Amino acid sequence: MLFPMLVFMVEKYGDTGVDERAIGWRAGILASLFPMAQFCTSMMWGVISDKTGRKPWLAFGCSVSAVSALLLGVCTTYKGACYLRFFGGLLNGTLTITKSALADLCDGTNQAKGFGILNLAWGIGSVTGPVISGLLAQPCVQYRMKHCLPILEVHPFLLPCVGAAVFSITGVIASLSFKETNPKQYRASYNKISDLAHAEDQQRQSQEGESAHEESKGGVLANKSCKQKLIVVISTDELSSLKRMTESKACRSEECGSSTRKKEHGQHTWFSWIDRNVLLASLCYAMTGLVFIITDELFPMFGAASKSVGGLNFSSSALGLILGEGGVVLCLYTLLLYPKVSRRLGPLKCFRLGILSTIPIWICFPMSSLLNNAPFLQWCLLLFCTAARSISACTAFTGSLILVSNSATPENMGAVTGLSHSFCSFFRANGPAIGGLVWSYSSGKTFFLHQFLAWNFVVMLSALTYGLSFYLPSTLIKPKCEPFRVDENM
Repeated sequence: MLFPMLVFMVEKYGDTGVDERAIGWRAGILASLFPMAQFCTSMMWGVISDKTGRKPWLAFGCSVSAVSALLLGVCTTYKGACYLRFFGGLLNGTLTITKSALADLCDGTNQAKGFGILNLAWGIGSVTGPVISGLLAQPCVQYRMKHCLPILEVHPFLLPCVGAAVFSITGVIASLSFKETNPKQYRASYNKISDLAHAEDQQRQSQEGESAHEESKGGVLANKSCKQKLIVVISTDELSSLKRMTESKACRSEECGSSTRKKEHGQHTWFSWIDRNVLLASLCYAMTGLVFIITDELFPMFGAASKSVGGLNFSSSALGLILGEGGVVLCLYTLLLYPKVSRRLGPLKCFRLGILSTIPIWICFPMSSLLNNAPFLQWCLLLFCTAARSISACTAFTGSLILVSNSATPENMGAVTGLSHSFCSFFRANGPAIGGLVWSYSSGKTFFLHQFLAWNFVVMLSALTYGLSFYLPSTLIKPKCEPFRVDENM
C-alpha cells in the first residue's frame, strides 16, 4: 500500500530545502524503518510463539498493523511518520508467526502448496494495496474535486490508510478463529491423556488384591473418575482435531537425535539450534528479500521521476495500476502453475531459477524510459516486466521459505523462522535506503543511459544471490523431521 504514494507523501510533508533528488533518500529511509524495527524483534516473536502458541500473537500483530495504518493516515510530519513506521514494525511479528504456523501444518508432501498459499495471500495484497493506494491517495488533487472534504484536504493519504486498516482488522478476526498449530500445545494435551491412562492402569492394578465387592465398586469409581478427568482435559472435537493435525515430528536424521541427547546431558544452549544450514538458508532468503525490496522502492521512484532525470513521469494511479497487475499475475501463477513447477523441480532448483530469471527483468525495466515517445509500447513493456517479476518472486521466495523450514526442527521452528526473518528484515531495512541513494546518485548524472545505473546494481545482487545458492546442501529439499500423527485407534 505504501510504495505507490511514498514519494508523494514525502513531498507533501513539505520540509524546506528538500529538492527532487533528496526526496529519494528520504523516502528510502521512511520505507526502511519498518523492516529495521522487525529486524530487532522478529526472532523474539518467533521464540515467544514457540513457547506460548501462535494464535494470540497473530491477533496482536494484526491489531498493531491496523492502528499504525490509521495513525499514518493522519500524520502531517516526516518525523512523525518515521516514528509510526518504526514502532509499527517493532510490535508486529505477524509474518514470522504466520510462516511458523505454515511450517507446523505442512510436511514434505504439501510444502509447496502450503507456502504457495502464503504467496497467494501476498498476491492479493499486491493487488489491493497498490490499487487502493494509487486510486485513493490525494483524491482532491488527483480527481480535481471542487467540493472536497476538509479532512481529505488536510490528510490526503487518509483513505488508503483506512483501507489498509480494514484489511488488518479482517486479519484480527481471522486470527481469533484460528486453531493453534504449535506442536508443543498438542504434545501437552497428548501427554495429559497418556498420564491419565497410565494412572488408570495403576489404579486397576492396586485394586486386584481387594475383595470382589470392593474391587468392583472401586473399579467403577476409578473408571468414572478417569473418564470424567479425560472429558475435562479434551473434548471430542478437540480429539478429532488432534488426530488430524501434526502432534510432533519424529526426527529422521541423526542430527535431531543428537540434539535431544545434548538436552539430556545438559549441553543444550539457547542458540544450539543454529547451524550452517540454518544460516545459509536464512541468508539466501534475506538476499532475495534485499533484491526485491530495492526494486519495490526503485520502480516507484523511477516511474514518478521526471523525464529529464531518466524517469517516466507517471502519476500515483498509473504506478498503482502497474503494480496491481503484477499482483494479479502472482495470484494466477500461484494457483495454476507454481505447484506443478515445484513438484517437478523441488525447492532448491525453484529458488535458483527464480533468482536467475530476475537478471534480464532488471535490465528491461529501465529500457521503458527509452519509449517515452511511444506510450503504448512503453506500457506493454512495463506490464510484461511486472508480470515476469511477480513470477520470479513467487518462485524464488517460496523456494527459499521451504529451504528455511526444512533446516529447522519443530521445537525450534518459530526461532529459526524468526532468525531468517530478522536477516531478511535487516536487508529489507537497508534495501530502500540503498535504492534511494543509488537512484539519487544515478539521477544526478548526465551521461547517456545513466538511469540504467541503479538497475545494474540490482543485477549484481541477483547474480551474487544465485551464486550463494550453490553452497546450500541438497538435504534441504526435504524436511529435517518427518511428521508423526496420533494413532487413530487411541
